[in-house]
Amino acid sequence: MGDVIKNIKEFIWDVIGYLIPGFLLIIVFNLCLLPSIGIEDNFLIEWEKFSDYLIVIISYILGYVVYSLSDFKALKQDRLLDFLVKKLPKFESYFSKHKNNHWEKTFKESATFKNAVLFLKEKGYKDTDKMKINEIRNILMSRNPSMDQKVYTFMFRASVFNNISTILLVIISLAFIQLFTSLKGLYFIKTTPQFIIIYFIFLFLIPLLEKGKKRFFQIAMRIPLSNTK
Repeated sequence: MGDVIKNIKEFIWDVIGYLIPGFLLIIVFNLCLLPSIGIEDNFLIEWEKFSDYLIVIISYILGYVVYSLSDFKALKQDRLLDFLVKKLPKFESYFSKHKNNHWEKTFKESATFKNAVLFLKEKGYKDTDKMKINEIRNILMSRNPSMDQKVYTFMFRASVFNNISTILLVIISLAFIQLFTSLKGLYFIKTTPQFIIIYFIFLFLIPLLEKGKKRFFQIAMRIPLSNTK
């Protein structure tokens, strides 16, 4: 019975985790995109009859899109930082701190990680020195299921921060693309003075959201390694 409840909880977390970013993307698109690019209500079916269900379904699907874009963003960010390190070696330490895997290298040198590895060795686990932080964390979570709720909570918060950052970056990118398409008379995003101010606010919020993501993600990763049983 306990496993059934646990699986139901994980399923709910999974559904909510994709619904929220997908629904937020719809809201932001509805706010920033020009109404003229929308599809008419009578396209193929009577959309009004199924509107409530369709919003949920589309939000869930778009949630996967947002997660994929978040992964793509992280990949391109690291590649950009690698490029900047090569071009500006004097600032290597600064750029390296902003890479997604920087905290892992630092954390592996911490007493918390070393004690967790030693603990698993004493419990008979092999090759712990070669394991990644994720692998160590998963083993410790399986030994102490009471930590699951805390870990999932902080991982969920990290995902929310990350996905909001991605959505805002998508809007900023669309506004930037329109600078070029407008030369051909193609407009798809609002660029009135009020919205230009909003886009600058988005641009300011992105690095703050990234910091929040890293903070909660690191907490989620540290919890199991700080509570060895």
